[in-house]
Amino acid sequence: MRNGNATSLKKMSVEAYIAFEETADVRHEYFDGQLTPMPGTTDLHNLICQNILIALRQLLKNTNCKVFIENVKVQITSDKHYTYPDIFVTCDERDTENRYIKKYPSVIIEVASPSTKVYDKTDKFLDYRKIPSLRHYLIVDTEKPLVECFSTKDGKEWESETFTSKNEVVPLGTLGTSLSVSVIYE
Repeated sequence: MRNGNATSLKKMSVEAYIAFEETADVRHEYFDGQLTPMPGTTDLHNLICQNILIALRQLLKNTNCKVFIENVKVQITSDKHYTYPDIFVTCDERDTENRYIKKYPSVIIEVASPSTKVYDKTDKFLDYRKIPSLRHYLIVDTEKPLVECFSTKDGKEWESETFTSKNEVVPLGTLGTSLSVSVIYE
């Protein structure tokens, strides 16, 4: 059980999980055969996700990078673990091979609610750090302007910066751009 919400169903194969998710009414993250239902979101969570998505799409429109939101899965290093990040960016050509699953994100953003904040910052971040292509992980607070940006150049050493002013910008060096805190909370 990853975050205390895993269902008590018997283990499901990866193939069965992928087929099940294509028609499920509720999204589920997958870890080694166990499903964890994903809770619904608030209107504020949704607006923040939209702001980030729109900004990133504009910033990356003349690149080979693609921005995905909430309903596309990311595979964590093996075929035993899949999550649904709130937003992620992939610039890797190999991620065009599958419409439902991406394996090479360079940026992952979680918009944290009070109920997911600890999980996003601990277990989920530890899992995401296993993705070799990942260079930036952002946790965006829904209750106040607060963006935590974890960055790495080599996938080993991670540095953290916190942004609390709407006048600040969050550098996304791997994408050659930055994201304005004021736009996130517009």
